[in-house]
Amino acid sequence: MIRTNLILASSLLTLGLTAAGTSMANAADLGGDCCADLEERIAELEATTVRKGNRKVSLTISGYIAQEITVWDDGQESNAYIHGLGPTQASHIKLGGQAVIAPGWTAGYLLRIQDLTGNAFSGGTAGVSQSTSTRNDNLNTQMSYWYVQSKELGKVSVGRLAHAAKSAGMFTDLSGTQIIDNYTFLDGFPNFQLRASSGAPTSLTWGQLGFCYTQGAPLGGDCNGIVMNGVRYDTPTFAGFSASASWGEDDFWELAARYSGEVAGFKVAAGIGYTVMNDENTSIAVPAAHKDSEFFQAGVYIQHIGTGLFVHGIYGEEDNNGTALTSGLIEPNSDQYYVKAGIRRKVLPLGATIVYGDYARYNDQLGPAAINQGATSSVLERMGGGIAQEIDSAAMTVYLKYQHYQADIDGIAALESLEDADFVSFGGLINF
Repeated sequence: MIRTNLILASSLLTLGLTAAGTSMANAADLGGDCCADLEERIAELEATTVRKGNRKVSLTISGYIAQEITVWDDGQESNAYIHGLGPTQASHIKLGGQAVIAPGWTAGYLLRIQDLTGNAFSGGTAGVSQSTSTRNDNLNTQMSYWYVQSKELGKVSVGRLAHAAKSAGMFTDLSGTQIIDNYTFLDGFPNFQLRASSGAPTSLTWGQLGFCYTQGAPLGGDCNGIVMNGVRYDTPTFAGFSASASWGEDDFWELAARYSGEVAGFKVAAGIGYTVMNDENTSIAVPAAHKDSEFFQAGVYIQHIGTGLFVHGIYGEEDNNGTALTSGLIEPNSDQYYVKAGIRRKVLPLGATIVYGDYARYNDQLGPAAINQGATSSVLERMGGGIAQEIDSAAMTVYLKYQHYQADIDGIAALESLEDADFVSFGGLINF
């Protein structure tokens, strides 16, 4: 009996070892094919992966794509154009990162490249107009700077950057519509010709009634909102408050203060900025011997958290200190103000819905061409509104907006009565 059992156990052991050997051999063959395929896939992935230069400094890639379709009517002619949102708000890609120097100290960088292939705005005379449906300014390096930051002492940045007072008033708009609709002409059509009430086109454009001498361009509002080379310092944030100062070459400087927080059930943001500009290189379209412009701006945003009702307002004032054009005529002092009000609520599962109306007024912002033709004062009004729908799952906003332009000019008899202009835009913005 014992012998029989030993023979049976030996037979089972032999069968087990044979089966195990066969399985191991098969697994080895399969594993060879599997690993070869895996190595090939890894090599393919490495070939298509963004590589960092080193392991010490982080790399973050972000940005957004924004495009819109605008149907316009200038009182005599109408058409439809596809375009981007203009300089500073255009589609772009950002590469940024930082590294820890010591506890509480970091160093970092930012490179922002914007896509101006569908740019509607021009600081000169070659922008999109009734006769020009598209403008291609290609890719543009908008920002490129490095910084060193201390949690206790603040941040110093050097390079091509947004200066201290850039958009201090405009960036207080927290409604979710600041990028797609604001008081500048960057996403609009300042190079559209004005039409006399007879329907005849004139030699002046809408931008000549919203001109900023600080930058020498028809910006409408935010008169020094262009990125330039310089050095900027930002304080740490204390109880929602912060301050900034910057200097740019040959020669301008800015000061600004900002606040963001919640007060008694309201979301509040406020900003104030002051610019002194003496750099003649910013005179894109100003025939003047020198530059002496000052620009003050202030903005506020208040939103009731419970209902989503909000109001946003900006005031800007430019003083050109009696600077004369080469014609001998004087650059005017001017001011502008802007109000946006509406409601931001999540009424759909997609995300927040924003409904708003807005109004902007530009007083005596006469450009050189208007002054040299005899204009003595002007009022440009822009009114409209829109609806925007955020799509949280896609980090996207789609929107529909309307803008109506009307103006009065004194000093030029042929232009004392002008046609109005209307713009209706449908667009989308997706973040990445």
